[in-house]
Order: sequence, then C-alpha cells, then structure tokens
Amino acid sequence: MNWIDIALIGVILVSALIGIARGLVREVLSLVVWVAALGLGWLYHRELAELFTAQIEQPSVRLAAAFIGIVVVVLILGAILGSLLTAALEKSRLGVIDRSLGLVFGAARGVVLVAMAVYLASLTPMPDEPWWKESVTIGRFQSAADWMLGLVPQSVRDQLKRV
Repeated sequence: MNWIDIALIGVILVSALIGIARGLVREVLSLVVWVAALGLGWLYHRELAELFTAQIEQPSVRLAAAFIGIVVVVLILGAILGSLLTAALEKSRLGVIDRSLGLVFGAARGVVLVAMAVYLASLTPMPDEPWWKESVTIGRFQSAADWMLGLVPQSVRDQLKRV
C-alpha cells in the first residue's frame, strides 16, 4: 500500500464520516435539493432575468444573476427543510438508524467519487507513474469506474473520451 492508496481510502472514510454526521435523510435531501436548485435555475433563469432589465443592463450578467439567485434561494429553502426533518428524526428516536444509513450512503458516495477520480486520472499520463502501478486499490477503483461507465449511454461515453 502506498500514499495514493491511503489517500483514496481517506476520501472514502471522510465521506462516510460526513454521511454519519449528517444522516441519510439529510444526505439524500441535499442531493435532491442540489438537483432541484440547478434544474429550476436552468428552467426559469430567463424569466427571472426579464424582471431585472432596468436594474442590470448586461444580458449575460442578468442571466447569471437570475440563475445564481434561483439556485441560492432553493438551497436555502432546502437547508431549512433539512434542518426540520433532521430535528423531527432525532425526536422520533430514528436518528440512530438515519445516521447508520448515512454512513453507508457516505461510504458509497466516497467510492463513486474515488472511482470517477481514478477514471479521469487514467485519461492522463498518471498511469505511467510508478506509484500508480504499485497501488493496491487503483485497479479495483478502475473496475468500479468501468462498471459505472457501462451504465452511461454510449454517446456520453464517446464525448468523455474526446475530452
């Protein structure tokens, strides 16, 4: 085991610790809120930007401000909802189960992040480095990344290869 193995395992452990600290409900809600925030921002930033034509002259700045504004508002509302749900879970004594499942979710997220990082790094000259070749874990994470990429449509995979 070399330094890269320790670093990759460290990322998974940190993600698992974040998961246990936040709990499954908060972790999943956070993911849903981010997707909703970005989606709503993308869908409605043009309409919101039109309301600020008198205040912001530059169209690109107006669009960016509208997008960021929508995202921030949705994230704030999501954080409030997350706090309320977490408080309710703690009071109902389901907090231990929530945090235990958060640990599993966090570890899984860490594995996905590490596998994707290893995949992206494999597109660079890094695989020729001695530390890469001597790693105990990189091969397993490459296999996990290959499996995950198999779930992605071929057209998207082709675009990734061109980057």
